Amino acid sequence: MNKFPKLIIFAVLILAILIIEPFRMEPPTPEVTVNGKEIPTTQGSYCWHGIIISQCVDFIHTTPLDMAKEHNSTLVSPQEKIGIDFRKEPLSGTLVIEQWIDENNIKEIELINESISTPQEKGIYVYHIKALWKEGDGNYAFSVVVD
Repeated sequence: MNKFPKLIIFAVLILAILIIEPFRMEPPTPEVTVNGKEIPTTQGSYCWHGIIISQCVDFIHTTPLDMAKEHNSTLVSPQEKIGIDFRKEPLSGTLVIEQWIDENNIKEIELINESISTPQEKGIYVYHIKALWKEGDGNYAFSVVVD
């Protein structure tokens, strides 16, 4: 009897199990987009409690400004909409978005219809996203250049 079909079925089942949310080993990464183009995000430290594994992971980033340096800033226009969407929604009321210009200029930004608006003023802006789920927490950073 040929074992190949059984091996394929077994591999597909294992892959499906690993993709299913309860088996996730880290918090969901947000999809951040502007005009249909993805903006790269950097994941920060987190704790996550899955069915199989629970772990806390610490990264060496000192601030969201430091986190955002891992990717080039994305060029955007003033007052442009940036979409922020999680495949698995955070717990209600736990999503916080901060806009950082420097360590002394931080303000909380409101998410409206799964998007934020870029500032009118030209410059480099870092956004820090923090969220909680029943399994744990996560935080992410990205930067844009308003021109």
